[in-house]
Amino acid sequence: MTATPGNRSGVTAMDHISPNVFEPHTMTDISENIPLQFIEELAISSEDLINVMANFDDGVLITDARGTILFYNQAMARIDNLDRHSVIGRNLVDVYRVTEETGPMLKCLQQGTPIIDLVYYYRTRKGRAIFSLHNVFPLFKGERRVKGVVCFVREYSALERRITTTSRRFAETSESSPSQKTFENLVGHTPNFLHAIRTAKLSASSPSSVMIYGESGTGKELFAQAIHNHAKWCQSPFIAINCSAIPQTLLEGILFGTSRGAFTDACDKPGLFEEANGGCLFLDEINTMPTSLQSKLLRAIQEKKIRRIGASKEIHTNFKLISSVNVDPEQAIAEAALRMDLFYRLAVVFIAIPPLRERTEDIPALLDHFIRKCNTKLNKHIRNISNDVMELFISYSWPGNVRELEHAIEGAMNMVEKSQVIDVRHLPIHFKKKVARLSRQTVEPFSSPETVGTLSDDSVAVIFDTKQMTLLEYQSLHERKIICMMLRKCDGKANQAAKYLGISRQLIYHKMKRHHIQRDEL
Repeated sequence: MTATPGNRSGVTAMDHISPNVFEPHTMTDISENIPLQFIEELAISSEDLINVMANFDDGVLITDARGTILFYNQAMARIDNLDRHSVIGRNLVDVYRVTEETGPMLKCLQQGTPIIDLVYYYRTRKGRAIFSLHNVFPLFKGERRVKGVVCFVREYSALERRITTTSRRFAETSESSPSQKTFENLVGHTPNFLHAIRTAKLSASSPSSVMIYGESGTGKELFAQAIHNHAKWCQSPFIAINCSAIPQTLLEGILFGTSRGAFTDACDKPGLFEEANGGCLFLDEINTMPTSLQSKLLRAIQEKKIRRIGASKEIHTNFKLISSVNVDPEQAIAEAALRMDLFYRLAVVFIAIPPLRERTEDIPALLDHFIRKCNTKLNKHIRNISNDVMELFISYSWPGNVRELEHAIEGAMNMVEKSQVIDVRHLPIHFKKKVARLSRQTVEPFSSPETVGTLSDDSVAVIFDTKQMTLLEYQSLHERKIICMMLRKCDGKANQAAKYLGISRQLIYHKMKRHHIQRDEL
């Protein structure tokens, strides 16, 4: 079998590959969730697919059921350092030093199941060694009969370069540069939030490891940057990496570094542990790190030594380690996502950042902060938000936390034209829909049985006879009268009245001010 002469696209002669191999309905493991009507409307042909794969940056290799190579793109030829024309038509075992036990494509042919994200070290028959990431999929025809396999290959060194280059470019241009973030950027006055700040400040100048626990959007990296900038070594490097954003197969090399000769094109390259030496390393969402790598991390922390991949000697390191988890550590340990011994080593100082729903009293201060920030960014002159928006924000549960609040404000400010006040109509449509949906799902009727039993006003009775509604919907049913009555039942204690009404203390004070309710007049 030979390639088509003069074919510069890297595509073999079309009659060498049966079109049936690429029929979408035969690729059960890959496209069973893709509507056939959609594929038919696109009129996808085997030629279209082959042209796409020929121009992939990743290597693509296709074989028939016997392991004969039918397709071999130019990227694959570059990785293997082989002439693609001399490879097509040959069997896998003639090109690579593989067997059915060691070769992922031969395994896939035999077992008929995909092989996903396989870190694989292989050699060609000419002796070239390649360290790569393989994804292999079986191609079916008829009743689960394997017609062939398609293999996508990404060279480890190329993938690592792409990730580290992108990460460094982001670090250089990001507005969240650690040099700009201090404890003054942490906005809030509730006791649990102030306790987190106080703990962070006390731990800043200590070499002890710090673990930060908080839901997504609560500001874990902001805390980490503030800790670094509060320490005596604040002029030293601050290195941050999100463990969940890096493929597990690359994370070890990025953290520990690589040594020349570890794999093809590997060079002596320091990892983040070395780059953070003398400064601070922040490992975000460490509960997503593979447990096998967690054990190696534990040893590095204990011994203060690391060894690059492929190296024989160890390197001493000295840095402050800050980590974070976005789930309860006990839950992560129970689910085997976090090693218990590593947790004890990392959580010498433990900081729990409360979610926004537990510190709604901070919302007005956060709003003022974000409005001033966005005024500068968007060249606006917004001064405040309307009462309706304030009630909406305080009664909302904020599953996305402070990050969601900031995005809601920025989105609304883009919609304000001449007004200096943000109104409900300015809020993003998707946000208003989400608020309405969550309100219907989570809001419960008044939860104090003894209070409910003593309310005799007819207008209040109407409320309890109706279906569950949000607090905003109760406004049309004598909201001022309900609040006044509940305050009287609670002897003017706003906190207790708010608890019975199922709202926050901040919200009831806001409503009392809006309705001009004075407790001495009740």
